[in-house]
Amino acid sequence: MPILNITPERFKIVHSEISDGSEPALRFYILVAVSTLIASFGLIANSTAVVIGAMLVAPLMTPIFGISLALVRGEAKLLGRAARAEIVGVVAAVTMGFILGLLLGDIEPTPEMLSRTRPNLFDLIVAVLAGFAGAYALVDEKISPALPGVAIATAIVPPLANSGLCLALGEVRGGIGSFLLFFANFLSILIVASGTFISSGMAKQYGTG
Repeated sequence: MPILNITPERFKIVHSEISDGSEPALRFYILVAVSTLIASFGLIANSTAVVIGAMLVAPLMTPIFGISLALVRGEAKLLGRAARAEIVGVVAAVTMGFILGLLLGDIEPTPEMLSRTRPNLFDLIVAVLAGFAGAYALVDEKISPALPGVAIATAIVPPLANSGLCLALGEVRGGIGSFLLFFANFLSILIVASGTFISSGMAKQYGTG
């Protein structure tokens, strides 16, 4: 018996929102580009507020939910679409950060940049909690307005932008560390969201038509 209750009507809405947000369309990549630029300038300027703004614009969390939902339901089409959007979005974000770093030339690493080069246990805990909060907010329509707050908590685009910037500066170790931070958050959100969707009964109960 599902721990969380979701009606068939709400399931259709959630499935549609996740599917639409996982579509590798032009609008998706425009938001990836904009959020990466915002994050990059925020990191360079050492501005936490600007980095938070990038998190709000970033669209890369929805495809993670798309991958989670596709895995628990066995939907190959949604899995392929969401995975393609996430992979191309990740590559685009790192590449844009790298190109911007090359264009700006000699950049002094800021505390905002350095803090994202060394993943730690607290980052992982935040990602786990954010993954649950995001998936639960989707399932429960009464708390869905909390999603922007979840977006702020998830470190998705800033580490990718930071990875590109570090590589442009020749700081390979920092670039790898930043990417590992993203990847740890990606896996945490993926696993926790999958568990939340299963707990809500979304794995097999409803059709998508």
